Amino acid sequence: MSLKRFFNPRSVAIVGVSENPQKVGHLVARNMIDQGYDKELYFVNPSGATILGKQSFKDLKSIGKSIDLVVLAVPAPIAVSYLERVNQVGCTNVVMFAAGFGETHTPEGDILEKELLKKAKEYSISVIGPNCIGCINTGSGLNATFFNTIPPIGNISIISQSGALGSAMLDYLAAKTHIGLSHFVSLGNKSVIDESDCLEYFLEDTATDVIGLYLEDVRDGDRFSEILARVSQRKPVIVLKSGRTKEGSQAAMSHTGSMVGDDEIFSSVICEAGGIRADSFAEFQMLLKLYSLGAVPTNRNILVLSNAGGMGVLLADEIVNQKLHLVNVSEDTKIKLTRAFEDTKKITVHNPIDLLGDASAFDYKKAIDLTMKEKDIGGVIVLLTPQANTEIIETAQVLQKVYKLLKFKPLYPIFMGKKSVSAAHSYFEKEGIASFRYFSELPCALAKMCDAREIQSQISANGLTSEFSIQIATHIFDVDSMFIEQEGKPFLNQYDSLKLLEWSGIATAPIYHATSRDDLRLIVEKVGFPLVAKLASDKVTHKTEVKGVITGITVMEELVTAYDMLVSVGGKASGCYLQKEYSGHELIVGAKKDLTFGTVVLVGIGGVYAELIHETMQFVYPFSYPQFLHALSQSKLDILTKEFRGTPSINTRKLYETAMRVGTLFDRFDQIAEIDINPLIVSGDVLTAVDARVICKGKDM
Repeated sequence: MSLKRFFNPRSVAIVGVSENPQKVGHLVARNMIDQGYDKELYFVNPSGATILGKQSFKDLKSIGKSIDLVVLAVPAPIAVSYLERVNQVGCTNVVMFAAGFGETHTPEGDILEKELLKKAKEYSISVIGPNCIGCINTGSGLNATFFNTIPPIGNISIISQSGALGSAMLDYLAAKTHIGLSHFVSLGNKSVIDESDCLEYFLEDTATDVIGLYLEDVRDGDRFSEILARVSQRKPVIVLKSGRTKEGSQAAMSHTGSMVGDDEIFSSVICEAGGIRADSFAEFQMLLKLYSLGAVPTNRNILVLSNAGGMGVLLADEIVNQKLHLVNVSEDTKIKLTRAFEDTKKITVHNPIDLLGDASAFDYKKAIDLTMKEKDIGGVIVLLTPQANTEIIETAQVLQKVYKLLKFKPLYPIFMGKKSVSAAHSYFEKEGIASFRYFSELPCALAKMCDAREIQSQISANGLTSEFSIQIATHIFDVDSMFIEQEGKPFLNQYDSLKLLEWSGIATAPIYHATSRDDLRLIVEKVGFPLVAKLASDKVTHKTEVKGVITGITVMEELVTAYDMLVSVGGKASGCYLQKEYSGHELIVGAKKDLTFGTVVLVGIGGVYAELIHETMQFVYPFSYPQFLHALSQSKLDILTKEFRGTPSINTRKLYETAMRVGTLFDRFDQIAEIDINPLIVSGDVLTAVDARVICKGKDM
């Protein structure tokens, strides 16, 4: 579906233009005139009155000319019925403002939305809305909204599911000097046109360099992921999404009738596709500004120049916390810095470089001139606090000159305070330099920009998926037979669960079923000690909660005691399971179905504390090894990649392959509702699944 005639229409008809200046139709008509739209513009009003100096038409047919875009500023029932008239004049593009559809959660609203969809499909009409505020193209003079504070022409395009947030963003951009708006679209209920359609359009739009996207839900997860990955390869996409909390999700559902999915999964989708998720509206604005101005770090290595030692240290902490790096200043540069200041003072020459409280504008210039020759710097943060002799505006002017000369090494001024530094911030604004009053927000934004660049360079087709699929395909008959035998049971027993993993190419701990004391001795002769004894029950999923797992069994007497205890819980007929005890890191690897994005694979800290600690990574299947490594590097699980007190580091490649095998197994068989290995014992290159849970899909799932 092409959106060209929404943003570049050769003719526009506004239906519902009123003589009342407070009505939506009148506001839109005035905005089109004030914005300077110089193509064919028609007003439709049943009275045929002259409005805003233009003779209106009683209906669309009376216009008698081709119409590219119809803007419906009429109530919901009329708007839906009007689609037939739109079709009669051969127009296929409609902006529909009216509320009162699915977002109301009423039978009447749902009926109207279904009728809208039916007519739009029948007449092949593309609709922006309903329940929206319209669209803007500053380049063509189009303002088909009822918002009249329009930003200057710029390179930012905004897609917003919320009209209110969209109008706030327009107002923010309108107050800026060196950044501005290219396009704006308010999606509303997304009945026909959604975020993926808009992303695809802005990918090819030459006036758009950076895209801001606000969402409350995603309608087609697979398409969204695929398009976002394509767009992110060429243009940064900043995503702000509501519904992080349970309460926020409920509010989003009541706002636009959204079905809000798992927030962690959504974050994984954005990350895997190379997009950037903003954590707040303020960060959303900041990231758009940085990208719009080209203030993008070239790598994670940051240099800090400061006139405040304590503040410099706090900033350094935040830089490291965000997994950025304080670049090491070369010995040669340290010597030059020391010599440059030795006649006046003794500065700190390691990063962060402290120029001391009496630093002049010239001191900043000297330090910048010397450090800019360092090769590995990805960005320079200049921190200034207003002190007795601080040359605030003069320092700002020095930075402006440096900024123009060294755009390949982005410069980020942080002038802290309020009253004393206001003039400097106004100066930076006028000169098109992104400046900041506080340092807490900037390192996080820079880290996200670095994350996105790294992910974008790693997005690739996943060659291992087919390999795993072929392996499990050789056992299709066995798997199907297993589920037929288990039909009606909520989950597979321990033996079958591990067998399923084994068929998928995952190493499992051999499991033995003891149904008598005589069996115990035979198993010990075969396996030896130490052993783990487990409850053999098809009715208990979390065995530890009923003391159904006994570890550290080293002698026969302990084994008999454990057997008797488990039989007393599960019944004599069930006996118990026995396995050799393995040592290593306990992880969990699982898979589940997300209604929006499909198969999701989870990797995290396992064992009995898995749900309590909740340190996990989530991936939308399939995912690449570089994407897995990047997520691991940003997680607390990264500590497992390093040897510690004799415990070998984990083999990340094998862990990735295990996660992909679990994802392939889950994705291939519809009978599985949920699966997890817990724990997966990892010791260096050896990964062993010792326990697993496979929940079967019921008839109603």
